Amino acid sequence: MKISNSINNISIYAQGNKLEKMYSTKSDLKFVKNEMVWESEITPSLLSKIYTIRINYTLGKPPIIRVVSEKLLRLENEKLPHVYSDKKQQLCLYYPKNNEWNGNMYIAETIVPWASEWLYFYENWLITGEWHGGGVHPEDSKKKEKFSNYILKKCKIGNGKYS
Repeated sequence: MKISNSINNISIYAQGNKLEKMYSTKSDLKFVKNEMVWESEITPSLLSKIYTIRINYTLGKPPIIRVVSEKLLRLENEKLPHVYSDKKQQLCLYYPKNNEWNGNMYIAETIVPWASEWLYFYENWLITGEWHGGGVHPEDSKKKEKFSNYILKKCKIGNGKYS
């Protein structure tokens, strides 16, 4: 996915500089070709574990956020909630179609706090078994659409398609 309006995007160097200024303790910043890679420890609350996250960011593309130091636990027979990749522990922090993040925003002011918030909700999910972090879950949307189409067809409403 490409982020629109890439002319006004904040450079990867400015992104990295802001990250280093705001989160200077135990962080590592590298620039590899046209990509910024930043790793840092974050703690969602005073009672939380310490997690290391890695953010890979290429100008004009959405940042990729992974938890790299802590193997995230799963509830029995369940995948991690609200992730792009269960195996890679790639967090889903915003819904790209809603334009909640773009390259004109600082990662330090948006993505990092959102990752901390995601980890907070993850820890609560481990206790309660329910995801309270909100968000859009594409697999849920597909199931709802399929169910809605089934109901509309059974009730002979419209053409039997939910849109």
